[in-house]
Amino acid sequence: MASPRKQKLPLQKDIDWRLALKDRPFLGTFVLLARGTMLVAIVATFVVATALLIYACYEIYEAIRLLLSTKPDGKKITLAAIEAIDTFLLVTVLHIVAIGLYQLYIQDQIPVPKWVKVETIDDLKVTLSGVVILVLAVFFLGRAISGDGSQNLLLMGGGIGAVIVALTFFVYVQHRHKDGG
Repeated sequence: MASPRKQKLPLQKDIDWRLALKDRPFLGTFVLLARGTMLVAIVATFVVATALLIYACYEIYEAIRLLLSTKPDGKKITLAAIEAIDTFLLVTVLHIVAIGLYQLYIQDQIPVPKWVKVETIDDLKVTLSGVVILVLAVFFLGRAISGDGSQNLLLMGGGIGAVIVALTFFVYVQHRHKDGG
């Protein structure tokens, strides 16, 4: 007796949604709802990125105001500039995540540069891991520059270093897996 043939779900670009809803009403409705709810995540990611961009611009304004004051504090200005640039990089990654989620759930053929093209959820995880590494490094740098003696910098640096090593290993494994190694 022949085993029943397994049906493959068609790829996103191959789906005729009217046919999918007609042949499998529950599955088609579920997929449409899942894709629709991802719009909430996409819009929310874009909104938080835009809010962070506005915040970073305000911090740059405050740093310039401090720089133009009669007694500028070099450490504070340096830290403000580094943190603002870090926020700009975070905004960039959040935009890439929003675009990537759009590519994965809504429409995969949108005109974006090759470096923004997202093919799998793993691509987004690697991108996010990279920004977490950067944010942790900037956080540690900020504490080191401010010289806040209330915290044990060596202990905090060791903890941050351990997280960075773990995330770097994760990114390495993802790249090897993607390259077929």
